[in-house]
Amino acid sequence: MDKFVSIQLDPSSEIPLYLQIYNGIVDLIEEGIIVRGEKLPPIRKMASFFKVNSVTVVNAYKHLEVQGYVESRVGSGTYVCYSSKKNNPDEFGTSEEVFSLSHRGHKSMFRDTARSIKFDFASASIAPDYFPVQDFKDVVNEVLDRDGGYALEYQESSGYPPLKESIMEFMKAQHGLSVPFEEIQIISGAQQGIDILAKAFLNYGDVVYVEAPTYPGAINAFRSRGAHIVEINMEEDGIDLNDLEKKLAKTPPKLFYTMPVFQNPTGNSYSLKKKQELIALATRHDFYIIEDDHVSDLYYRQKPLLLKALDDSDKVFYIKSYSKLFLPGMRLAFLWVPKFHFDKTALAKYSSDISSSGFFQRAMDLFLRKGLWTKHVMRLRKIFNDKWQKTHKALVNHMTKEIKYNLPDGGHFFWLELPKGYYSMNLYDIALKNGVSIMPGNLFFMSQKPTEGFRLSFAQISSQDIDRGIQKLSESINHLIENPYAIIQGPDDRPLL
Repeated sequence: MDKFVSIQLDPSSEIPLYLQIYNGIVDLIEEGIIVRGEKLPPIRKMASFFKVNSVTVVNAYKHLEVQGYVESRVGSGTYVCYSSKKNNPDEFGTSEEVFSLSHRGHKSMFRDTARSIKFDFASASIAPDYFPVQDFKDVVNEVLDRDGGYALEYQESSGYPPLKESIMEFMKAQHGLSVPFEEIQIISGAQQGIDILAKAFLNYGDVVYVEAPTYPGAINAFRSRGAHIVEINMEEDGIDLNDLEKKLAKTPPKLFYTMPVFQNPTGNSYSLKKKQELIALATRHDFYIIEDDHVSDLYYRQKPLLLKALDDSDKVFYIKSYSKLFLPGMRLAFLWVPKFHFDKTALAKYSSDISSSGFFQRAMDLFLRKGLWTKHVMRLRKIFNDKWQKTHKALVNHMTKEIKYNLPDGGHFFWLELPKGYYSMNLYDIALKNGVSIMPGNLFFMSQKPTEGFRLSFAQISSQDIDRGIQKLSESINHLIENPYAIIQGPDDRPLL
């Protein structure tokens, strides 16, 4: 047990004890002090060592497993399955949607998904089957025939000028917005856009507001700048304005990160009233808003109104990602920044990677000009509307009434909530054994505290598997509710969930 002496628990801290143990063990793994294949101490021994309830250690071990650091072997124990970079310098993380907030995570989730998941409700990116490969191939060939080797040269840092013009036309046609040419910065994906804004506007200790729950990649970007992150509670029609105003009265932020349309992970959208009030508060308290538009094109009813469309005070930095619905590996998005801030963001972009791929920018330009993006999105909207309907029907048919869920107007996420006191990190483990993967809700909160909520995505799962997958998920939920002792059990034989 000598290796664990460095983990000092603070009962007075706001961080739960199980997370303190989790973070301490992760540090030991990352430092190479505990290595791949090493067995962790039994739960009772660990609980005795830290002088905590055994339930606390169970939760810490469960969290380590969900985050991909350990794996549980029936009848044998818990073993480390992750190698630190110090021991394996060639090991890299996963895709853009990496859900480890403090360290690298979810390796076990992605590995298990590849091996045994039949019903994938976890993945956020659309299935490759829906990619417009032939249309893109035609565009690529046309670019090469037209531009030859020039297509493969370095591109100027702010972006390929014809693409910026195409974006101007696109925003005008789709959203009725006039975007100045000189305010468009081409970026390598939305994640880079968030990172660029963090670099350009944040100093150590600056306050940033985020929605709770929210996209963890944004939290990672703000944490990398040493920002003080404050969570604002979410409601079905957007942020909780009472919570926001209460926190604004204490410490206004420098930046507020939001996904006001089909938010990740909840799928919820802001009401018009809340959009207007948010911009009014930004003006009154002098902070900037980062609007992350990831899938506003994927609407099933009325076309959503962008927050930027209401911005008459230049308080909104708008990020539009194309990679969420179109060839994620292309990593292409754009950032709309008011002219008087453009030099700051341009410098941050240049210091990040000089410029985004000129070749892909030229291809995207043609894709937009030829109307192929509109054609592609209209096709996706029809496909995903059908999947939305099937998911909703399956939830109605199979899900117990004890489960609450929202009905988003677009996107590909549903947010479900277990009965109070039953945590999605425990459901994840049970569902996995039934061949179902979900995203536990704790991964979308800064503290990663246990939560009843979880994200259900139908981006990857095939239409014919949705009903059966929801049925298996419902069975997993019922098992959790009916057999709480099988998940975590306190010393007095009562479940502590």
